[in-house]
Amino acid sequence: MDGFESLKNNRSLTPHLIVMDMSMPCMTGIEPRASIGRVAAAQASCFRRHNFNAFCGISEIGLPKGSLMVIDSNNPPSRQSKSQNHPRTREQSGSRRTRPSSSNRKATDTQDSAGASGKTDSFAMKQLNERLQKSKEFMEDIVDTIREPLVVLTEDLKVRYVNVSFLKTFSVNRWETEGKMLYDLGNHQWDIPKLRTALQEVVSKDAPFSDFEVEHELPRLGMKTMLLNARRITDIHGDRPMILLAVEDITERKREIKDLRVLCNALPQLVWIADPTGARFWYNQRWYEYTGTTLEQMLGWGWRSVHDPESLPDVMERWRESIATGKPFEMVCRVRGADGAFRPFLTRALPTFDSNGRVDRWFGTNTDISEQRKAEVALQQANSNLETRVKERTAELERRTSEVLVQSAQLQELSVHLMHAQDDERRRISRELHDSLGQYLAHAKMSVESLRRADAPEEERQSFSRLVDTLDQCLTETRTLSHLLYPPFLDEVGFSSAAKWYVEGFSERSGIQVNVNIPHELERLPDALQLALFRILQESLTNIHRYSHSQSAEIEVELSTHEIRLQVKDYGQGIPPEILERFKSSGSGSGVGLRSMRERIIELGGRFDLQSDKNGTLIRATAPLSAPTGTASDKQRAESRRTQINEAFEFIRALKQSL
Repeated sequence: MDGFESLKNNRSLTPHLIVMDMSMPCMTGIEPRASIGRVAAAQASCFRRHNFNAFCGISEIGLPKGSLMVIDSNNPPSRQSKSQNHPRTREQSGSRRTRPSSSNRKATDTQDSAGASGKTDSFAMKQLNERLQKSKEFMEDIVDTIREPLVVLTEDLKVRYVNVSFLKTFSVNRWETEGKMLYDLGNHQWDIPKLRTALQEVVSKDAPFSDFEVEHELPRLGMKTMLLNARRITDIHGDRPMILLAVEDITERKREIKDLRVLCNALPQLVWIADPTGARFWYNQRWYEYTGTTLEQMLGWGWRSVHDPESLPDVMERWRESIATGKPFEMVCRVRGADGAFRPFLTRALPTFDSNGRVDRWFGTNTDISEQRKAEVALQQANSNLETRVKERTAELERRTSEVLVQSAQLQELSVHLMHAQDDERRRISRELHDSLGQYLAHAKMSVESLRRADAPEEERQSFSRLVDTLDQCLTETRTLSHLLYPPFLDEVGFSSAAKWYVEGFSERSGIQVNVNIPHELERLPDALQLALFRILQESLTNIHRYSHSQSAEIEVELSTHEIRLQVKDYGQGIPPEILERFKSSGSGSGVGLRSMRERIIELGGRFDLQSDKNGTLIRATAPLSAPTGTASDKQRAESRRTQINEAFEFIRALKQSL
């Protein structure tokens, strides 16, 4: 145990052996000598020393008269008279001590027993000397384990003793130090007038000192910084003052502190350090530059003078809470600069703890966030402006969308009107071809046949035959054109029969084998739906004949409860991938036919699917059996109307050319 706590225990315990460290952090071992001397129950009292002569001199300091220092916790002897039992084993100052030989011990025993009263006293003295020698060796081993360098000086500042730590720390030998003057050691690094004066006052005035800093270039070690502590002690006789000097090498500590300060001064933040109570005692250079203050003004709680008075109560409340709980502190504080302006700083403080878990330091930083706050304000303003512009653009977009919807509705009406007009025109032209031109051609044929004579020359008869054949061909083409424009069966018998009739005529004209699969239970469909399906079927077969070069095709109609699906498949060369991709993405690049098919089915609220590769093309059109008007989106309807208008114009242009 160490220090004042040990002294307290000595009063309540009965120790066999008291061992004290001469380099205790709070005392040198000399202060408690009186207290130890008053421990009457102690069998032995001892100060740790390496030098036995110094040990003998120090060991009796403060002990009551007649007491004896004995180190033997197993079999401690009773206290005896110092004059009767204490041996003298002093050596020459500065010489290396060695273990006494047996002959020396015998000679000593003989001399000491000369004045004794009998063999009993001689034997006791011999035992005592042996115990003292063992105690000396024991204490030397203890002192060698002390990390701090220790030096014992005489009153004239001659080195009486140095411990092993001193030898290792300063890379010297014992013969280079012991017996020499302190200020002659090494390259005279200890020859410091202030130090010499302080050491002399330790002896003359009993004025101990501590934390005396020495910085010097040492041989083989370079520049070193040391802290010195010194106390006055007395030798074994109690009449010669001596000095106990403790040395602490703080070179690395000073270098680390210097590096830390350089680092802190290089930071753009304001850095400070506070004690456990929250009082600040150090600031970096940046703090003084920003606040225009000095250390004297800022020591302790002076930092409050540069804080915004309005927010200072909140800052103090939070800071005291962190001090009380040991929790990190973080808060935005307004700190006044040298120009008098307050700026926002993000203040953070973290505690460090000692070995007992208590706060021993607070390390804090203040980071200027004024630019960040300006950026936040600018960002908020930009967001506000953006929201305003978005609202304006949204209103403009809604207005334009409304106009587009109106135009789309108008376009839809026009498209529907044109589509109906197109179908009506086709129906009228078909009827005119069938009823007028067909009748005229039939009448012309009959008139020509009535003019044929049996006795007419062969050449005349052949001319009449060719004329009749031409009229027959005109009648056939007129009937076919009439049916293509608007199949008469569609209104009369419905989609199923009209589709079969058209496919049969298509196969005869094109030579393409077409398989048709239409359910027998298919009933009559709504006029708009069956017309759309027929036009898709018609356009699909036309494309197969023009572009696919397929020798066969398949047509299948699937019927469910709520919808009908028409599929047309060929086995030709397919649609080029780039055209197919453009059609699927934007509906362009494929001509009027495919767009017309898609828009017709979308107008009915259905779906149009196109698949094509090198093995052929599949067209699939699906529509509800009772498609309500307007089920498609506005955009789809508008696009459908435009496609149908284009289709109508193309048809009218082609019809004019053919007529």
